[in-house]
Amino acid sequence: MDIAEQLFLEKGYENTMVTDIVKKAGVAQGTFYYYFKSKEAILDEITDKYINVIVESMEKISKQENLNALEKLVKIFQFSLSFRNDTGGIMQYVHDEKNVHLHRKFEQRIPHETVGPLAHIFKEGVVEGIFNTQYPEDAAKAFNGISAMVLQGIDSADHNSEEFRRKFMAIFDFIERILGTESGAIINVYREKGGII
Repeated sequence: MDIAEQLFLEKGYENTMVTDIVKKAGVAQGTFYYYFKSKEAILDEITDKYINVIVESMEKISKQENLNALEKLVKIFQFSLSFRNDTGGIMQYVHDEKNVHLHRKFEQRIPHETVGPLAHIFKEGVVEGIFNTQYPEDAAKAFNGISAMVLQGIDSADHNSEEFRRKFMAIFDFIERILGTESGAIINVYREKGGII
């Protein structure tokens, strides 16, 4: 699976054949088909792996004791950007309209499984006096919904483009309003932590 992922990132999913994977892995083609029905099946497994990485990373960030709630939220943004950069080619394919089942898997699991860590951060922010919301769980759902809507199609966008910058600034603005924090609070901490948008 790791070899397939590496080849997908290097050559692109469409340009990688099962023969490339087994050759690099040093196994017979029959061995591949013993574990995976097809190249699509291995991409499905990689998608599950990516979802697990996202959820586990957000849970880990939410529990960091050396950061306040705003810093944790910014760290999640930074993680999201680096994750998109590192897995860009594969993620673009996962979200392609040809792969509705993979895209749907992301759409169903990510919002559902990340509400807990986000709500934890938002509750902490309320206690710290940074956020002002009576509905942290619903704010977490809104965060996920807004991010998904605003970032549609962003996997193929240049991360240095004005469109990319505008989308992230819009998310920061919407989230600040939902969380009841001062305007510019997220972008200020983001820039303090070395983020460039």
